Amino acid sequence: MHRQLSFQAACARLRIPEQRLRDAVKYGEVPCRRQGDDVVFDADALDAWGSKRILSLRRRDLLPEHLAATRQDAKTPAQDILLPHLLKPEYVELDFAAKTRPGAIRDLVAKAESLDLLYDPVDLLRQLEEREALSPTALPGGIALPHPHHQDPYLIAEPFLLLARARRPIWFGAADDAPTDLFCLLCCGENMRHLHVLARLCLMIRETDLLGALRAAATPEEAAEAVFAAEHAVLAALR
Repeated sequence: MHRQLSFQAACARLRIPEQRLRDAVKYGEVPCRRQGDDVVFDADALDAWGSKRILSLRRRDLLPEHLAATRQDAKTPAQDILLPHLLKPEYVELDFAAKTRPGAIRDLVAKAESLDLLYDPVDLLRQLEEREALSPTALPGGIALPHPHHQDPYLIAEPFLLLARARRPIWFGAADDAPTDLFCLLCCGENMRHLHVLARLCLMIRETDLLGALRAAATPEEAAEAVFAAEHAVLAALR
């Protein structure tokens, strides 16, 4: 049974102003349906739309939304450090052998399963494939942020970010049609935190030299430190 959300609950789930969601409803951008005089949303469909929206936001829109979510989660930006809770050096693969888009998704799931991070690898694989079919998670610059179609706490043993660097770039559906060599598999298990981390990663990619640092990293420890340094730089800019 699909869980329905009211308009106010949908705004809270997405962490966006009511007027912004009203505009999305008005122009048919967000999946919803009328129930009498009210608009209702399917939670899973809304989650998928929310993550797709974050990946497509321009900097001028992404920055204020991320700042608002950061202030909501912590008294100061410095208290809202997310990535060290999700990424460990053992979650980094610098010799990713996948050669195709489907193979990359399968290998990311296999890596997460080998680390005992998953309760249901089969369902995670299905959800990742569904999410990529909805719209690719690859961004210009050669990085992709695959994530489940919706956030399910029973899917994973704990929230995590798995980072992989491919031996050779793979076509993954980026808007600029360029291949992808960096992959960040994100599984949070909770939607609001997922959207916040996704926005944080997008800012790190756009506002720092994270991609260059990841490509230059010689060890998993260096790659993890590059991620943490990029997050600190983004938080410092919010002060």
